[in-house]
Amino acid sequence: MHLVGDGEQFDRLLTAARAYRGHLASRAGGGRCVVAEALHEDIRVIVRNLLIANAICDLLPARLVVLTGMDREWSDTLWEEFDVQRIRRLAEAFGAAEVVNVHDLVDRHLAEPGDTPAEGIDPETLRTVGEATLIRLSRVPRLPPFEDHRQRARRDRTRAIAACYDRLFTELSPDALVTSHVDYDQWGLAVDTAMRGKIPIVHVQSTGSMKAYTLFPESYEGSGTFREQLTPQIAAYFHEHVWPHRDLIRPDAELVAWRAKGNLGRPSWWRAGNKSNFEVHNGTERRQLRRHGCERFGMDPDRPVFTIFNHAVSDALGTNREIFDDLAQWFEETAEFAATEDSVNWLFLDHPSQHRYDTTGHFEALAARHSARPHLTFMPSLALSKNVMWSMTDVGVTVRGSVASELPAFGIPVIQAGWSEWSGCGLSHVAETRDDYWRLLGEAVARHTKGESILGPEQRERARLWLWFYRSGADVPSPLTPHWELGAGNEYMRALTVHMEHVERDGDPLHRAVRRMWERRDPVLSRLDFHDLPGVRHDQDPSAERVISAAPIIGTATDFDHVIAPREAPIEIFSGQEPALQVVDQLHRGIQIVGRFEGSGLAGFKVASGGRRLRVTLSLAVDAGSVRGWHIAEDATGTGNGLPRLIQIRAQGRLRQCVLLKDGSGTRSGVAVFDLPPEEVPDDGLICIEVLDIMEGHDISGALREAVAGSVMDDGVAGVRIDGVTFEESPADLDPGVTEETLDGARCEVSSLISSGGLANLNRRGTRSMPAGLFVVNPVPASVFGSGGSLIVRLGNRTETRTLRSGGYRALARMAWRRGEAPAAPAPAVWRVLSVQDDDLAAPAQVTTSGVTELELPAPAASPLLLTAPETGVVPTLVSVTWRPKR
Repeated sequence: MHLVGDGEQFDRLLTAARAYRGHLASRAGGGRCVVAEALHEDIRVIVRNLLIANAICDLLPARLVVLTGMDREWSDTLWEEFDVQRIRRLAEAFGAAEVVNVHDLVDRHLAEPGDTPAEGIDPETLRTVGEATLIRLSRVPRLPPFEDHRQRARRDRTRAIAACYDRLFTELSPDALVTSHVDYDQWGLAVDTAMRGKIPIVHVQSTGSMKAYTLFPESYEGSGTFREQLTPQIAAYFHEHVWPHRDLIRPDAELVAWRAKGNLGRPSWWRAGNKSNFEVHNGTERRQLRRHGCERFGMDPDRPVFTIFNHAVSDALGTNREIFDDLAQWFEETAEFAATEDSVNWLFLDHPSQHRYDTTGHFEALAARHSARPHLTFMPSLALSKNVMWSMTDVGVTVRGSVASELPAFGIPVIQAGWSEWSGCGLSHVAETRDDYWRLLGEAVARHTKGESILGPEQRERARLWLWFYRSGADVPSPLTPHWELGAGNEYMRALTVHMEHVERDGDPLHRAVRRMWERRDPVLSRLDFHDLPGVRHDQDPSAERVISAAPIIGTATDFDHVIAPREAPIEIFSGQEPALQVVDQLHRGIQIVGRFEGSGLAGFKVASGGRRLRVTLSLAVDAGSVRGWHIAEDATGTGNGLPRLIQIRAQGRLRQCVLLKDGSGTRSGVAVFDLPPEEVPDDGLICIEVLDIMEGHDISGALREAVAGSVMDDGVAGVRIDGVTFEESPADLDPGVTEETLDGARCEVSSLISSGGLANLNRRGTRSMPAGLFVVNPVPASVFGSGGSLIVRLGNRTETRTLRSGGYRALARMAWRRGEAPAAPAPAVWRVLSVQDDDLAAPAQVTTSGVTELELPAPAASPLLLTAPETGVVPTLVSVTWRPKR
């Protein structure tokens, strides 16, 4: 086993388990038996199987037989540690009368040539399971056309596993099989043997408190895998016991939907973390986030977005009904279809855990193949927060992914190219054939380009009921089953030990639920008695009054959404916990700061303009933490690669200013200041401030990007802090009596007119060193220094080198100092001026006097300007700027 904590805590758990079940020791002598699988390294998986199996043993009664053993290839490829002896001790402590090492049996079988699987096994099943196992162990989308020695050896082992299970189950004649997996050879062939032997199968889930699906032999309909048999049975159960009680369940379903938006109660395999919350409350906010995402990733925001959710391409192939030969073929052919249909945007997202399932670069190769198609975008799903992903997506497309149950609950229709357990519950559009799949895609394109939707009239409500059923109604909490999210270490074992030592087993919810499932032959383990749901609900709430919204909630909203009233200016925000910061994208909220960006992203503030022009002041900073953990290649030094960060500051979709920040010792701060007219701030929307790397987004000059490539940091937003944001009413326009004003270099940076690397001290006055060799001149709002008219920028120099290439200059400087002379540093010069949005501008007039260069240029009105200086071996300084307002 792996991650099971220390030996002392493990031994204490064994002692508690023996005491808990000690009075049932005589049960082992019975003639009936239940088989439980323990072929996984995670203690949580094994204990769940043992608990379910024991509950069934108590019912029958029957003895417990546990199957374990280590398959070397599974261990070497995917696992870290598998201790058969430790599993044997655990199984015996939980009441196992016999522990069988299945892989010892398989090894002995392989050493005796000539033995073959039982005649009853379907050769096609054996082939399918064997290939799925090879693909998973190889971590490839599909097998190559030739068979090598490893593949032949695995096929032989698969046949031996099938033979051993047939022989073992014939000898044991079990009354039930309890297993954590129903796929691949070491699990799936046990399931196949049980199905052929008409043995009930309980599939215990690795998520939640305690979840399980059960397939009883009397419910089989024709042939098909475990999952293929289970899907219609779950649908029948849903339509008989959940859908008719939708009015009764709806308030609880709304609560679960609200929790799902916050990623609470998520299945264990869903991604966690800050970027997995959905914080959008209404259509206006969603449209704002949608435009942010589309423009950032180069998509047309006026066209629908069809999001194709890739699967872990080697995961459990052929275990349910699917209309393509494999997951890779579905993804490839969907891309081919999309390439010919440019009336919509197609967003292809890779699976978050693909690196664990594919070593071939399949996704990257497909992206390269379609790189010339501007309406196709390929990207890792983790590059998108849920806020942006859901706001952008108009139609989701998957084979059997969990998004097919989640997106419709929030008003986003989904097309499936295969079955999942909920596929018969009416949540999504499920294609039965490939022709049907292409038809569904074509109809979706036609309707969404007209502004319509393929979301069915009941799909949203059915999806919310399914979320409730999966996360609540079919999840059984019990003291015996610490929640999956507790982990597999000492904390988990201590919780389980304490419950076994101190909680009596009388009336335990798990045992009651197993009895109900077994006696009624239900396909799911349930928390509630769904055969008497109204009575159960009345007992829980004698008033029988449920809070139900007066009007149906549409789209992404739920009855439990916290309505955040817009804050009125003036307001200062210095913490990410402030409610006015409603929506984030790639921003990790802070406590003493607003937050820190993981990459280019957005902060959405619920602030009202009140019909006034708002002045926004954004304070950014970089520090030692801006490199560590964010820029992996530079983590060893913690100082970055020496290149500055060139960052766009956008608001309401428009570029406002640029900030240049350079990592160094201590903290370097920069500021952006801009105005928002009242018409840009929707009454029911957000003020969306985007912080993007210069290489991302739209309407940025290609010439500028080419000019700065290699001179600025890649992914420059990663690790950048937002220290504070201020919203206030814009001051009155400039006093008409002002004809000329001069500020020193440091105050020009504080005002946001100039950005040249950030300041270590915002209260500093005097000249401003510019070690990056480039600087930004920003458009600033009316009444701010530098707004309109012309600017005279004075550049000096500092006899300090920037690079190793300046070693010669350092030597000259030392020689001059010894002679009592000042070294004659060359006067700085600006040789190129680029508009961030409008390419090159004419070189400004430059006059050099006594080592100071004066250059005159018009104050930018809309697009920031980037000025670059040639490499001279000295660090230029910003001496001062004189502003002559336009009259």
